Amino acid sequence: MLALVEIQDFLQQAGRGEIDSSRFESLIKQFGKDCEDSLRKQLSRRDGYRIRMSGLGRPLCQQKMEKKGHKQDVAYNDVVRFLIGDLVEAVAIFTMKAAGVNVVDTQRSCELNLSGEKIKGTLDLIMDDGEEKVWDVKSASPWAFDNKFGGRGGYDAIKEDDPFGYVMQGHLYAESENKPFGGWIAINKSTGEWAFVEAPEDQKEEREACLKDAESRVDSILNDDNIVIPFTPTDETYRLKGEIVKTGNKLMPKTCTWCSFKEECWKNAEYAPKVTSKAKFPPMAWYTKLKNRKL
Repeated sequence: MLALVEIQDFLQQAGRGEIDSSRFESLIKQFGKDCEDSLRKQLSRRDGYRIRMSGLGRPLCQQKMEKKGHKQDVAYNDVVRFLIGDLVEAVAIFTMKAAGVNVVDTQRSCELNLSGEKIKGTLDLIMDDGEEKVWDVKSASPWAFDNKFGGRGGYDAIKEDDPFGYVMQGHLYAESENKPFGGWIAINKSTGEWAFVEAPEDQKEEREACLKDAESRVDSILNDDNIVIPFTPTDETYRLKGEIVKTGNKLMPKTCTWCSFKEECWKNAEYAPKVTSKAKFPPMAWYTKLKNRKL
C-alpha cells in the first residue's frame, strides 16, 4: 500500500535527521492536544454505561454487567495499556499527516440509529487512497501484530478471533459515514512496525450482517436483563508418552481472561503459574478450577 511506503520513507528521513520539524508546528500542537485529551479521558471517572459503537461487538454478558453496575476489576496495568493505545493512535495520525498521506478527517464524531436508539462513536480517520474509506488505528502486542495484523494475520484472522468486536466497530463507523470500511492500521507497541490490514472490497453481505447483529445487541442490552455466559472452561492438558493427559484443572475461556468481570463470573478463579509449563519461571494463566498445582 502506497500510504505505508510514504510513512516508512518519512520515518527513515526523520531517523537520518533530514526532517525540518518547523514545517509541522500545527501538527505537533495538535499531537500535544491529543495526548492531553487522552490523559484526561483515562484518568477521569466514568459516568455510567453507554452503548457505544466501539464496544458493541464485545460479548453481551460483559456489556450487560457493565450496564447493571457490577464492580469491574480493572488492573493498574490495564489503565496503562489503554493510555498507550490512545498515544499510539495520536502518533499514527501525526505521522500519516506529516508523511503526506491523504488523511481527510480524524477523530470524527458519528452516529447511527440502531433499534430505535442513537448510538454514538468516534471514528479514528478517513483516508483517501483513490476512494475515501474509514480506517481504525490499533496498537498491538508483538503476538497480536504477528498473528493478527502482520504477516501471519489478516482480515480473516481478526474476524475469526475478535473478542473486542473490531469488525463490527469498523463497519458501524463506516456505515455512519456511508463509506467503505478500509480496515485497520496497526502499530507494534514493542518494535514500532506498521501494518495495514485491508478489508475486502465486497462488503455488502458482511455490512448487512454487522448491522443486523448490532440491532439485536442494542435491543438485548436495553430490554433483556438476563445475563448468559456463553463461554465454557477448557480442560488443561499435556502430552505424556504420545498421549493427551488431563491435569484435572480447568482453564478460563480465553475471551473471559480479557474481561474486567471475570472474577465475578468465575468465583473460584485463580491466576497462577501454568501447571504444564516446564520453564524455570512459568507463564501465568487464569484457572476456573485449580485442583492440581503440579504434574
